[in-house]
Amino acid sequence: MGILDRLFGGRFTMPPPEETNLSASAILKEMRPERSDPGQKKALEAFAQALVALMPEKEGARLVRRVMRRYAIGDEAADALTEAFLNDSRGQKLEHLVLLSVDWKGYDVFEYQAPYLVSACGVKEPYAYVRQGASSMPEMLQEFDQWLARFGKRYLHLDTGSDNYDGVIVDADRLEAMTELAGRAGVKVSLESF
Repeated sequence: MGILDRLFGGRFTMPPPEETNLSASAILKEMRPERSDPGQKKALEAFAQALVALMPEKEGARLVRRVMRRYAIGDEAADALTEAFLNDSRGQKLEHLVLLSVDWKGYDVFEYQAPYLVSACGVKEPYAYVRQGASSMPEMLQEFDQWLARFGKRYLHLDTGSDNYDGVIVDADRLEAMTELAGRAGVKVSLESF
């Protein structure tokens, strides 16, 4: 206040703040963005539950709760998914991998995590990654999608707004339903990378 007082020549005075009887949680609730579509929360929860459907029930319920908690504190739907699933210490376990996230040079991460992702989605044939020359990450993910198509699965890219390539494996016969559910939840998805 001293700087402002000197700046305005002693004419800047401000009354002390009024006391409030609101709790900290009520104040935080007022600060959170207002959600315009109440159905978006239900759609996000349904989308998260569909993603963890093959996971053990307790582990899947834990991840869905984490997604909904992140969404409740103000994260956008795609951010809530990635923050909940990809958190190193509390996110998804490697043996139940659902959401894959690799950067544009993440060939080693892909080579390590793709077999876990394939196994977790129910494909019995192991996936062996072979890097062919200088193929880019989008090209490699497209080849991965073509490999999955042989087993009735597809690799669905999520637009999370980050530089990473994030995606999940879905059943080919449920692709349209999952795309529609993701759209209602506010998550952009596509078979092509973003």
